[in-house]
Amino acid sequence: MGSAAADTEGGGGAEAAAVTTAMATCACCGIAEECTARYVARVAAQFGGAWVCGLCAEAIKDEAARRGVGLEDAARAHAEFVGSAAGAARSGTSAQVAQALLQLLKRLLAAAPGAAVLPRAAPPAAHDLGM
Repeated sequence: MGSAAADTEGGGGAEAAAVTTAMATCACCGIAEECTARYVARVAAQFGGAWVCGLCAEAIKDEAARRGVGLEDAARAHAEFVGSAAGAARSGTSAQVAQALLQLLKRLLAAAPGAAVLPRAAPPAAHDLGM
């Protein structure tokens, strides 16, 4: 827990207001972030009472749009996905997030209308490298 001073704009000049922060842990991936209580409450209200980090929030919104379901169903599906990715990558939270991002990117590319594989750049010729 901590507090930080923030400037507020008022008619009589800048005043310092104390903003208290606390560590919030994502209900999906377990990442902890320092957030204000107001932000935690706003995000939790949006996702059925559970606070989720920004990365998981975007993945949940994408899942809801892709499947045509509500945020709570999408959050449940995302939590299951993260749980399965965690089982595959037991080497820590960073590896889990990277695994989840890779899987999300693969899903997005596969689901994109008219998705095409990006052409690979040809390796530079030997004379281009000064050889």
